Amino acid sequence: MSHIQALLIKLVMATLILLLILTGIYNYRVGATIGLAVLIVILSYIVGDLAILKATNNTIATLSDLVLATLVIWIVGPFFQGSLIPFSVALISAIIISAGEWIFHKFFIRSTEDELETQS
Repeated sequence: MSHIQALLIKLVMATLILLLILTGIYNYRVGATIGLAVLIVILSYIVGDLAILKATNNTIATLSDLVLATLVIWIVGPFFQGSLIPFSVALISAIIISAGEWIFHKFFIRSTEDELETQS
């Protein structure tokens, strides 16, 4: 799987989840929600997938994605949205994103192993 494919999969997943929760339920702005999703995806891909997942395992990488997404939504989110985002909303959003990340990591690990086998 190329980096572009991985980023697109994560971006679609995170964007849909955040649009559903932040925009659909809590009426935050669409453009700001998409921008927040892009930031979360880039950070979680670099930190969670390329660094932590490769060095540890899916559980630790998913937990790190949970913490990262919660903090980004809660702390950075207000800069995008122009208003505070309650911690509970950030945590709920991050839990759902992390559930998707758990599945994505399994797919990512499998595709990375397949690529390594074909290169050998």
